[in-house]
Order: sequence, then structure tokens, then C-alpha cells
Amino acid sequence: MMTISDILQLIALCAVIFLPLGFYARRWLTPLATWMRITFFKPRFVKPAGTLRRQQAARANSEHD
Repeated sequence: MMTISDILQLIALCAVIFLPLGFYARRWLTPLATWMRITFFKPRFVKPAGTLRRQQAARANSEHD
């Protein structure tokens, strides 16, 4: 049976090992995640011209203003 001190030592050991590894991995995982998001999860409903540009047919007609 594990005592409380053994459990606390395991928690401390995992923190000492995995916290620095997490900070180190963030440096190279962030560009990888960005690349994967751009490559595999492309926006399907956004037009290449952008969302703020309107088509000529959607503009108001000056005759009716």
C-alpha cells in the first residue's frame, strides 16, 4: 500500500519532469498546431475576397435612394 508521502513524491516528480517539458514543447507545438489548423480546417464558407466586401448586386441602387 502506498503512503501519502509516496503519493506526494510521485506528484512532485511528475511536476518536475512534465512542467519543463510542457513549456519546451509549446515552442514547437504552436507552429505545428497552426499549420495543421490551416491545412486541415480551412474555412469553407468565407469567400476569398473577404467578408467585408459586398458584391455589386447587393449594393443599394442610387435610383431608389
